[in-house]
Amino acid sequence: MEREVKDFVDSILATNTRKSYIRSLSIFEEYMGKKVSDIIKQRREDFGNEDITQRRNLERQVEKFYVWLVNERKLSQNTAYSYVTAIKSIMSYYDVSLKIKGITRVPTSPRDWVPSVNELRRLFEASDMREKTLLALAVNVPMRINDYNEILKSDIIPYLDATEYPIFFMKVTRKSKAPMPCFITEETMKLLRTYVKNLRDDNPYLWQGRGKKKLNEDSINRTLKNLVKTAGINTLGLRVRFHLFRKTFIGVARSMIGLSDDQVKMLTGKKVKADMDPYYVKVELMPLFERVADKLRLTGYAEANDGRIDNLENFANLMGKVLAEALLLPAIRKLWREQQKTSGDTVQFITVPNFDAMTPKELLELYLQLKKQQKGSTKPDEPSTLVDALEDEMARRQRKNLFPQR
Repeated sequence: MEREVKDFVDSILATNTRKSYIRSLSIFEEYMGKKVSDIIKQRREDFGNEDITQRRNLERQVEKFYVWLVNERKLSQNTAYSYVTAIKSIMSYYDVSLKIKGITRVPTSPRDWVPSVNELRRLFEASDMREKTLLALAVNVPMRINDYNEILKSDIIPYLDATEYPIFFMKVTRKSKAPMPCFITEETMKLLRTYVKNLRDDNPYLWQGRGKKKLNEDSINRTLKNLVKTAGINTLGLRVRFHLFRKTFIGVARSMIGLSDDQVKMLTGKKVKADMDPYYVKVELMPLFERVADKLRLTGYAEANDGRIDNLENFANLMGKVLAEALLLPAIRKLWREQQKTSGDTVQFITVPNFDAMTPKELLELYLQLKKQQKGSTKPDEPSTLVDALEDEMARRQRKNLFPQR
C-alpha cells in the first residue's frame, strides 16, 4: 500500500469504512491506469491552474468513473456513489478537494433493523450477564459503536457506589468531536457493579478484547446477531448491527417523548450551538433523558406495551369526542326541546345548559338523565335507548346527504 493511501486510511476511525475506501481506491487506480500518489500529484498541479478546463480535469474523470462503475461494472448507483466518496475524501485529506455535481445517493428502503421496546426486552431476557450489561449500557448511552467500545473502566468505576441516579460523565465523540453526556440509570449500574468485578486489571477498556485491546466492532455486532437468533426475533431480513440502539433511542425521544431535534442531538453527541457545561446537562438534559429512559426500561416495567396503551387511550378519547359532537349532542338537544314542550314550561324563561362545554362523559350522563325523565311518556316511534338515538341521527344525516335541501 502506498504511503499516501496508508496515511489516509489510518486517519479513518471506522473499520468497515477503511476497508471500503481501500477497495474503492484500488478500483480507481485500475480505471485510471495510475497510482493514487500520481493522481494526487497531478491534482495538485491542476488545482491552481487558471484554465478552468484543466483545473476541473479530475472532476470530469471521476464523473466518467461513476458512469463506468454503473454501466460496465454493473454496480448500484449507491455503491458507485460510495466509491466516488472515497476519492473525494482522500483528495480533501490532501487539501485538493473535488467538487462533484450531479452524483448523489439514491434514497432506498430501510436496511437496518430497528427493534421495538418489547423486542429490546426480549433480547435482554435472552442474554447472559455480560450481554445484559452491554445491552443496558447501550440503551442508556446511544453512542456510535466506535465511541462505545472505547468507554474506559475509569469512566465507570468512580460511580459504582453512587446513591443518586442517573449519574453522568462526558465523552467527546470521535466523528463530530462534540461532547456527549453519558447518563446511566440505577438499573444499568446494578449490572455494571457485577460486570466490572470480572474485568482484567491489565486492560483499561470496559469492553475488553484480547490483551490490552478494546473489543472490536465485529465482535459486538456478532453478539447482537446471535442474541436476535436466541430470542427468536424475525427481523424480516433487515441488517442487525449496533446502530440499532442509537436509532431506537432517537425514535423514542422524538415520537414518544416529543423532544426537539437539538435536544436529541445533544443527547446523542451531535454538534449543536448550545453550551454543554455540567450545570446545563444536569438541569436541562437530565430530566429529558429520564423521560426517554423510562420508556426504554429493560426491567421493572409495569406493562410491556411500547406506548401502545397510551396511544389506544388517546384514540379512545378522540373517538369519544367525535361521537359526542357528531351524534350524541344532537340527540340530547332534541330530547331537551321535547321535554320542555312536554312539561308545558315556556322555553324562553328556561336556562339552556351549555352543551358545547360538556365532556363526552358529561353528555352521556345528561342523556341518561333525560331518558330517565322521559320514561313513561315515550311514544311508540321515539327512540328508547342511546343506540336507537344514535342510529336515528345517523339515518337523518344520511338522508340529508342523499336528498340535500335546495
